[in-house]
Amino acid sequence: VTAHLEVPGEMFQIALRKSLDDEGVVGSTSNILNFIERKVEDAAKSTAEEKQRLQFILGTEAGMVTSIVRSVQDILDSNACQNVEAEIIFPVSSEAVMAVEEGDAAVGGDGTDSLGVVPGVAGGEGCSTAGGCATCPFMKMNDLDAVQDIVDMISQSSGNELQLSKHLPPNSLNGRKINGKDAVELGIEPIVFMREFMMGKRISDELVKRVEQGRMAA
Repeated sequence: VTAHLEVPGEMFQIALRKSLDDEGVVGSTSNILNFIERKVEDAAKSTAEEKQRLQFILGTEAGMVTSIVRSVQDILDSNACQNVEAEIIFPVSSEAVMAVEEGDAAVGGDGTDSLGVVPGVAGGEGCSTAGGCATCPFMKMNDLDAVQDIVDMISQSSGNELQLSKHLPPNSLNGRKINGKDAVELGIEPIVFMREFMMGKRISDELVKRVEQGRMAA
């Protein structure tokens, strides 16, 4: 079970419990990819002759599946492995899937339909237990065209101030405090902790301390 640090709470809890037994991971997309690569690598190098199917629940945006497929294929090819498969499962509720119209489903080698549903379509998009993380409208905003638009506006800054201001973060939290702390600073803390986790491969002492203090207070 894999989960990005920003997934809904239920998914986070499941992945965190699994990570204690090395059956899951909670972290950035890089952490998730590294975990899947390591599991596939271990299976590919094992001496087992029977066919192995590794199943990974992907708790993040579905666009990541492209890099996963490439990495898995490279690992299996480099080890000349033919008896290992990796299956990616998107965690969405039954209300958040849409059946593929008859005749539109992909047909497998045995003549059966290999794709019956599309995750996260019927239930809306975004971080929710209904839509899941399989389709995130915010991550889809990050593309090369959008980056190029910003670069062009900055290089021709004269007269583009109003247009550029539309890309600034919302300022509705400016001046607001939560439990005596600046709301903006509080909002960026999860990202800071995630970066520390990526760099050090461990949860920071400060975050552990806060969690322990929260438990004692409860």
